[in-house]
Amino acid sequence: MNREKNTQTIYFFIIGILLAVIFFYFSRRVLTPFFIAFALAYLFDPVTDRLESLKISRTFAVLILMTGVFLFITGIGLLIFPLLKLQAEHLVHNLPGYIAVMQEWIYPLLGVVGDPEKIQGILNREFLKVGELPLKALSSVTSILWGSVAGLFNFILLLANLVIVPVAMFYLLRDYDLINKKVLDFAPARSREQVLSLIKEMDGVLAGFVRGQLMVGLIMAGFYSVGLFFCGTPMSLFIGLLAGLANLVPYLGLVVGFVPAAILTFMQTQDWVLVFGVAGVFAVVQGLEGMIITPRIVGEKIGLHPVAIILAVLLGAEFFGLVGVIVSVPAAAALNVLFTHGLNEYKSSSFYTS
Repeated sequence: MNREKNTQTIYFFIIGILLAVIFFYFSRRVLTPFFIAFALAYLFDPVTDRLESLKISRTFAVLILMTGVFLFITGIGLLIFPLLKLQAEHLVHNLPGYIAVMQEWIYPLLGVVGDPEKIQGILNREFLKVGELPLKALSSVTSILWGSVAGLFNFILLLANLVIVPVAMFYLLRDYDLINKKVLDFAPARSREQVLSLIKEMDGVLAGFVRGQLMVGLIMAGFYSVGLFFCGTPMSLFIGLLAGLANLVPYLGLVVGFVPAAILTFMQTQDWVLVFGVAGVFAVVQGLEGMIITPRIVGEKIGLHPVAIILAVLLGAEFFGLVGVIVSVPAAAALNVLFTHGLNEYKSSSFYTS
């Protein structure tokens, strides 16, 4: 009897999740700010509970938390964005020199593959296009925002989302426990205990991953940025942040961070010792992440194979864009819990054993 109940529970969750994915896909533009607000509410609910345990009303606790988050983000922005702007200006200013360095290294190899003068002319034109990329990017952003009615509408929609997200986050955080109870009431009474057990297990996986992995990414971003700065890498802050946050996918941060860091470091310094220093920075940080940072902060792994994580990220990007990339791995981890339960039920059923 218990087995039958568990099987029904699994089917109930799978059908519910499939319907939710279909609904979200067709309503993604409208639901995206609310989904972001829910994710933030989920992320900060434990902090709100801790404040509430200090005999502070739930509403006031949410207001304190959101004010603190706003001040923290504003402070980080005021600190980081000027540094990013300064490094970007430095990169654009030195871009002609970087192109000259690349030409010096490439030109001796041209005679091996064909007519050096002809190939050099082609490369000069392509390098010139590369040097124009910052201006083209700025022009593209401007035209997207102001060059058409659609662009202006998207800009207004972005501003609206910036208002909707914190407002929705406030109400979701304030009524978080009540919303959970209402959602649980949708489950059949005979399966409610099993549904609650599954929810708790998925919450454990998601909490360990979302809250833990975000902190791991930020710590790694800090280590990368400091290490690359001492190696003389241009855009060290940006590359460090990118590599740290890209660590959501195993070894992706290593790829997207090391390659541009090594190239830019060489073009800036033309010193192979510093290039090997960049390699050392990434090797040391990856070692610290695997042996110390992740085990201490995240604890147990989420149980997903690296190939499954990459597939989840690609599918998320294909169907839901940037939001899909962000939520794909946590969603896959939650689905993995359901799949594991379903597989265990299937293996213990008479259909499998007979």
